[in-house]
Amino acid sequence: MATGYCTLEDVRRALRSAKLPGDISQEKQIAVDAIVAETEPLEKSLSRHWYAPTGAGILDEADLIDIPTGPKTRDDEHDIQTHGAAVHGADEHDHRRRHANSDALLEAGPRYERRRRHQDVPMRRIRIATGPEDALEPPIDETVPAYTRIRLERRDVGAVNVLSVVNADGGYDDWVASSDYDGGVGNQHRGEDYWVRVNNGGWSELYLDVHAMDDYLATLSNAVYVDIDYGHEGIPRNVRRAVALRAGAELVEEAVIEIPQNATVYNIETKAEEMRSKADDLLEVYRGAQ
Repeated sequence: MATGYCTLEDVRRALRSAKLPGDISQEKQIAVDAIVAETEPLEKSLSRHWYAPTGAGILDEADLIDIPTGPKTRDDEHDIQTHGAAVHGADEHDHRRRHANSDALLEAGPRYERRRRHQDVPMRRIRIATGPEDALEPPIDETVPAYTRIRLERRDVGAVNVLSVVNADGGYDDWVASSDYDGGVGNQHRGEDYWVRVNNGGWSELYLDVHAMDDYLATLSNAVYVDIDYGHEGIPRNVRRAVALRAGAELVEEAVIEIPQNATVYNIETKAEEMRSKADDLLEVYRGAQ
């Protein structure tokens, strides 16, 4: 069956609220196609997935539509965040004495550049989100967690199934599978090797303790691979209505629904636009501040 965030009955209600005929019994498949066509783009544009738990009322109304009943799974690769600007030589010690008003870059020659590259330590370029700002400056105190942060690609993360972090050899260690690391989803895991914070808007961020990483990482690019479960339990009424309104707008434009002659609209395009505008208003709450 086709997956969607609303039922055919939701579309009927949306059409009737727009003062249009709500009988789509003769064109059910077209209505189903419209619901499906509006559901996936909504998930991607909001980076969000909703599902109805077993026993939810929406499931009783489902007709030809497969309402999601559980989280989704997704895997992504991420860079480890670095400072906003890369400063030449900032990640290694300067062993030369210079005049107070000297320009170190102009004084540095080819030998210095070769030594700089040899002494480059990617770890020291990592941006610290929470913890001591000088957490990576010697002497390093590994007893105090210092986290770098990664914004995950989907909201409402419920579980981390795989967390592969690059090591010094260029391979990856799965922090979830290994007993050497602790962590999970939720504030109760703050202070462990990794944890995921999910705020009130569902935005999910992965925190990695830099002290749990190898001292000499092979790279900071594509350094973290994650496999996550994500989704919000319960499909809100405004999400259902928004998808139904957008699906109804498609039916209007395809002339599946006949607009009465006394309708207070100028043309089909105007009525469809009104329905989409209402849908956007209903979804605005999910586009708010992060």
